[in-house]
Amino acid sequence: MKYRSSYFYKILILFLLTVLATSCVLTVFSYRQLSDSLKSKVWADYQASLRKNAQTWQDLTSEIGQLHQAITLESQTEAFFSMPEFDPVQDYQTYLRVKKMFNINPYLVSVCLYNEAADYALYCGNDSIPLTELWQQMVEENGKLTALEKRCDNGKSILVFGYPVYIDSFDHPRGAVFLALDGSLASTHIFGETNCRQVVLDGRGRLLLSGEQNPPFLQSADPLQTGSIAFPDEILSDEDFFNDILTIENRKYLCSALCQKDITFLIYEPEEAVMKPLICRRNTFLLICLVVMAASACLQFWMVKRLYRPIASIKETFAGSPFADKSVKGEFELIRQVYSKALSQIRALEEKNASYLPRLKAEILRSLLTGSIDCAQAEERLLEHGWDIPFSGMFLTSIRLDRAPENDLQRSVVQAQIRQLLLDELSPLFYVEAVPGYYDDVVGMINTGKEKNATFEHLIRGLASVRDRLLAEYDILLTIGLDGVVHSLQDCRIVYEKVLQLQKNRFALGENQVIYPARVMELLPKPLTWPEPLMKEVLTAFRKGDQKLFSQKASDFIDTISQYEYASASLMFARLSLEIAAGWPPGSGESLPAMDIKMNPATRQEAEAILQKAFTLFQEKKADAEQMKGSRHYKKMLEGQSFIMDHYSDCNLSVDMIAEQLGYSSNYFARVFKSTTGFYVNDYIRQVRIMKAQEFLAATQMTINDISKATGFTTPNYFYSIFKKETGMTPASFREGVEKTYE
Repeated sequence: MKYRSSYFYKILILFLLTVLATSCVLTVFSYRQLSDSLKSKVWADYQASLRKNAQTWQDLTSEIGQLHQAITLESQTEAFFSMPEFDPVQDYQTYLRVKKMFNINPYLVSVCLYNEAADYALYCGNDSIPLTELWQQMVEENGKLTALEKRCDNGKSILVFGYPVYIDSFDHPRGAVFLALDGSLASTHIFGETNCRQVVLDGRGRLLLSGEQNPPFLQSADPLQTGSIAFPDEILSDEDFFNDILTIENRKYLCSALCQKDITFLIYEPEEAVMKPLICRRNTFLLICLVVMAASACLQFWMVKRLYRPIASIKETFAGSPFADKSVKGEFELIRQVYSKALSQIRALEEKNASYLPRLKAEILRSLLTGSIDCAQAEERLLEHGWDIPFSGMFLTSIRLDRAPENDLQRSVVQAQIRQLLLDELSPLFYVEAVPGYYDDVVGMINTGKEKNATFEHLIRGLASVRDRLLAEYDILLTIGLDGVVHSLQDCRIVYEKVLQLQKNRFALGENQVIYPARVMELLPKPLTWPEPLMKEVLTAFRKGDQKLFSQKASDFIDTISQYEYASASLMFARLSLEIAAGWPPGSGESLPAMDIKMNPATRQEAEAILQKAFTLFQEKKADAEQMKGSRHYKKMLEGQSFIMDHYSDCNLSVDMIAEQLGYSSNYFARVFKSTTGFYVNDYIRQVRIMKAQEFLAATQMTINDISKATGFTTPNYFYSIFKKETGMTPASFREGVEKTYE
């Protein structure tokens, strides 16, 4: 056959031999495992039988114990043991009471009550108990006994349970109650069958029950003494199962024992009787394995011949390829040559796409971070191009330019420099992807590389180095936010939003900072109190027009709120902004929203600029408002404002209702109100309702639905959208911020 000289064919034959050798090894191993498992099953079966015997024994002894208690608790029985001498009347009455209880247990053959003081024994049933030996043994042990004896009349075995009776002293029994059971019936009850190789021994190794007559280990000189029996001490000392092969009278037995308190349950079987069936099963398994292995070898040999045919076909195809050298004849040489030349051509194509693929990758990741692409679609596109990005355990960092070059080209250069610095500083210890963000920032996706001992401190130092190099080269302000950990691709957008929220803490920490959760928790504790008195001082100075006092109080207020994390600080600033809006002078001709005042400033400088701008506008418009006081409409507009404050909870409150109350037409009233107060009527109503809603959220436990009704909003959803639009946060977030502030 022409395949005989093929190098690849020889390798396949070697593979076949390896598989056969492996199969042999596994078969032998399985053979050993099967042998062990079969033996283990024997021990497991023995142990299950011993557990059943132990439970049956406990049930039997419990039943006998209950019968003993029923007898001894009988007052007539107690009187019997108190007799100083034989009393026929007492004896007869006690006999009648005990006789009633005699037939309770079907295995009971005799009940004996023995009074030592009267030297008298009362029997119910067969008078067959060897009383003298049992009483002497009980006195020596001074406690309950269980013994296997023979009946005095017919020599049959009986199982005797003896219970001492104490009258005057617990040091010595006054009498005893002996309950005798039929030995063969008790054995059948415990073991389930007769002629089984099972025994029950007491704590001293004395025989209590046996499943067969004359057990082999009792053929010794003294069958009731453990010392003369060829058993290890562990059988009668361990509180667990004992399994071993013991030699008794030159014959091997499989023995399994279970010790419970003072009782030992034992099963023994001749080794040859047990192991012979196991050996047959084991050898049958080995034979089946050999047959299967031979069939597998034949099948593998046939499959190997068929598997080589596609290789031969590939060789023929490659031989006709333009990349093949006609002088090459071997399969591997030919495949290597065609692959090498084809790979060179592929690399040339990849070089053409080298500038396109990084931009595509960055765009996919940026879309993933901002949620403009579905996670499944992003994962599919990444896998399509072979980009295996380790998202699990990834950190996200955002480097945001708070002050960037005004020139677009220069800004692009700075952002490109940020991406390059991230790669330069962090790549030696981390896996890094640098992506341009949508918020004038650069996003770094960072994960610990394989076999690199990188720590979180290394990451912080690397980001600080990036910051320092940027500040040394460019006249910019920036903030670096860092958070994690991403567990999967689906977490990227959530963690990115957390990073953007962390960056807002530059309000307190200042610009050019590396901000991460531990730093925020360390430097910005939760506020202890709401700065209500200081806020009132700011508002008082604002309304009085004392610029020096206002500047001082405003600076103190900003210093106070900047000690805490941004969520609480922005909440306090928003509250102050709304208070200023509420006190905006009527007749100023301009409303607070027209001042373009932000309620969530990004930095302390921006917050101070906002308040100073509000103060300046307030003073400029205050004079206009004073002039309006002489207007005939001024007092009416004040009445309109008071009417709104009194009826803000009415969802039907409208321009028409207020105009009718004041005696104006709707259109005329709307124009006069705007020119006098600076607010459109509906805007003023909405501002009042939002302020009242904030008071309810901060000072009461009302639900958000109840607050929406109490403040005149038609639906909870409409209240939710308006509140978020006006304050920049949801009602629940506002309440949570207030609660944390007062904690």
